[in-house]
Amino acid sequence: MIRATGTGTRTDSAMPHPVEPAFASSVFFIPTNRDCSRAAAGYAEELAFARERFGRSIPLVVSETDDGPHARANADALADLARAHPDLPVHHLTADRQRIWFERLLRDEPAVLGQVFRSPRRDYGTAMNKLFLMTVSFGADALHRRDSDTRPLGQEVPEAAGKHPIEVELSYLGRRVGEVDLPLPADPAVADAPICVVGGNYFGEWNLDVKDLAHRSYDLVHRLYEILGFAPDDVAALVAEVFPAEQVHDARDARTLLLAPNQGANPDCGNVAVTRLHELLPTVPGRNSLAADYFAFDVAMALGVPALHHTRAVFHEYHPERFDPAQKQLYWEGVARFADYFTAYGPLFEPGAPGRAGPPADLVPASLRAALGRAVGALPGADPAPRAARIRALADEVLIPVDERYARVGRHLAANAERYVREADEDYATHRLLLDRWPHLVERARELDLPAIAPALRP
Repeated sequence: MIRATGTGTRTDSAMPHPVEPAFASSVFFIPTNRDCSRAAAGYAEELAFARERFGRSIPLVVSETDDGPHARANADALADLARAHPDLPVHHLTADRQRIWFERLLRDEPAVLGQVFRSPRRDYGTAMNKLFLMTVSFGADALHRRDSDTRPLGQEVPEAAGKHPIEVELSYLGRRVGEVDLPLPADPAVADAPICVVGGNYFGEWNLDVKDLAHRSYDLVHRLYEILGFAPDDVAALVAEVFPAEQVHDARDARTLLLAPNQGANPDCGNVAVTRLHELLPTVPGRNSLAADYFAFDVAMALGVPALHHTRAVFHEYHPERFDPAQKQLYWEGVARFADYFTAYGPLFEPGAPGRAGPPADLVPASLRAALGRAVGALPGADPAPRAARIRALADEVLIPVDERYARVGRHLAANAERYVREADEDYATHRLLLDRWPHLVERARELDLPAIAPALRP
């Protein structure tokens, strides 16, 4: 976990009585590059709860990153799940089925977009963009996302049983701020704004890559966050909240209205629901860049579109006492790329910096999207020297002091710092193109019937 958390407008009141959701339909995604049978079985129970409480039949869609051996195991598990839950539409978006969809979706689009969307590489932003467009091709107005290395918290923490994130998502997503049971902010204009993101966080053993640093010294964790671009005065409190010495389940049922990014408790992408923004703001297609998939959420809040954070976590499973050099290198490369992304895009996330959202009927008008495109288009080519120096500082001041295992990772980052910067510039240029082409891609996705390509499995 890299992103900040904090405090905001909070209420601990009981959940409201069930109301008709503010959107017509939604789809529930589990994107995966691993065996996700346990996650799918757990979240099928969450969707059964949604059907019972809200009368909503929400499709469960497993979207494969590639066609590795896990995909066959997932096919068998999903077939069993469909038989066990005959009322639940279960779809398996295999790599082959996605290729059919992409062939139709990306016809006549620039070649670079086809390369990005079809690539099996680790790309957090593109993974989110795929779900955004798949939602449109499912004919849905909103999406729910859970990650494949998570499962319902109630399976691990008995007192969390029955507290499903989807209850908060269906109750609040898409509603005007003035309609919900939250204290109103000082700005009266916010009362008319729709809540377009609702999400929570993870619970479980916290990120072991960072925990190894803390075992050596919390000063290393503090320095990590300073290098990443967080305000030095905020780092100590941020680290204390994100990385407590012991994980304690937060039993409150709290909701927080977020009016600015990185100044409140931010939803994680693996426990979130989104409406409207998926049709307006594609995320950054950054190759293995951690947190690039949060762009739409962050820039929307900067525009004045509120988000809602809740305390209904999902259980996130890490694997303790394991040091896989290849995986560690991949992870810290992602952190290095995040350091460049967060510094480059950070000014766009300042409240009001990219402009202000329009009225609910035209939330992010074309003129505002064009201005965002120009701002992103100006990012490639920024002086590479301080950017590479930031990555080398990550290596020299955070990783190399830990031990020889991490020192090897750090030396690799330092040796490749200039390459990461060059590739980041390529990704930012692709993001500019994607911002320009997004309205066309959304309209094309609307013409495609994805359930016809990947039909619901028969019970």
